[in-house]
Amino acid sequence: MLDYIPPEVMTEIMTRLPMKTLLQCTSVCKSWYSLIISPNFITAHLNRNNNSNQIVVRYFIADNKLTGKDQYSVHIDNEAFEKLETLEFPLPGYFSIMGSCNGLICLSNLHFMILWNPSVRKYVTLPTPSVTYESRGRFQQTIGFGFDSASNDYKVVSVVYLRPDGLTVLPGPKVELYELSTSSWRNINAGDFKYIISERDPQAFLDGVVHWTGKEGDGLPNWIVSFDMENEAFGVMMVPPSLQQECDLRVAVYGDSLSLIHLKVAHCHRDCCIWVMNEYGIAKSWIKQFTIDLDNGFLGSPFGFRENGDVLLAALHGNGLGDLVSYDPKSRQIKDLGICGRAYGFSKDTYMASLVLVKGLSSILERRESSCDAVAFEGASLLPREDDEGQGNQRMEDNVCARTCRVRHSTYC
Repeated sequence: MLDYIPPEVMTEIMTRLPMKTLLQCTSVCKSWYSLIISPNFITAHLNRNNNSNQIVVRYFIADNKLTGKDQYSVHIDNEAFEKLETLEFPLPGYFSIMGSCNGLICLSNLHFMILWNPSVRKYVTLPTPSVTYESRGRFQQTIGFGFDSASNDYKVVSVVYLRPDGLTVLPGPKVELYELSTSSWRNINAGDFKYIISERDPQAFLDGVVHWTGKEGDGLPNWIVSFDMENEAFGVMMVPPSLQQECDLRVAVYGDSLSLIHLKVAHCHRDCCIWVMNEYGIAKSWIKQFTIDLDNGFLGSPFGFRENGDVLLAALHGNGLGDLVSYDPKSRQIKDLGICGRAYGFSKDTYMASLVLVKGLSSILERRESSCDAVAFEGASLLPREDDEGQGNQRMEDNVCARTCRVRHSTYC
């Protein structure tokens, strides 16, 4: 009977299914598996679910040995801040969220970068860019991540400045671009690009463009530096005149607008100003949206915004720990969201369940099938085993694929 259902009707039905059910459907038959991993279906699924109001929160919990592990939880961005699930991160150590787009999260530490899709329990380890300490000596790096809708591809841009004496930053960066479709880095001609982006500066990804803060050199005015993922070109925008010589600036997305978070410390008093660019690219459209008194409640610097305009930050304990709280700029009320971690280890980004990366699983599983009877066909391993619940997630790597591919595709169960 299912053979008589037109493909467009089957797609319409399946894109409405919850992610867990959809992954279970990959184990029903090969025709369903082929449909679900097809680029057209993945795009249709994204388009249906792109209005998700979910966010992912990263925090770090330390144990008694002063070590610990990154924690990731998904929440509905509503009044209750309802927790949907805790994501099992497949790697040890401390990572930072570089960005998130269509359910794909870019993370980095001092050693390597990964693209991680928790929905399909898969991550890709990016190959090492050409600039390393061994090849070029000391350097500083900034990373940007986003989606190019024109080529339907996910890209990571690496902007590296050499620091031969460990202090002086040399202008003229080395720029490389990673594309998920090719699984490789390539050089980008930066031309006469003269701006220095703050090291590992948090990004703001908006309408296909990555944004950071930067300047031409010490003592020179601040700028917003951008990189267009489609055109693969840099640009700059002016910050508000009153912020041109200020320190402690970072970009963020406020609603559908570009914003600036400015931390001020004067006469032992800390506050934070939020600026919003009402018309993108128009310098005169900057307005100061509101100011937060950080000493009222002993608050840390904001690291993101909620859908209703509230601000996410940490209420500091004084012992290196903090509670995740939401600040309402209208009522100036603070609400505890029930997460405790290292005070300056919180970050957030958008999140949605998606099938991005699911197709790349097939080449690994085809090799794995030839050596074991773990799966009946490729789609069967997309789901965690029921008997592993509560046991923790164990990383599984395919050594054959690691030797034959330029990146390592890994699943965990």
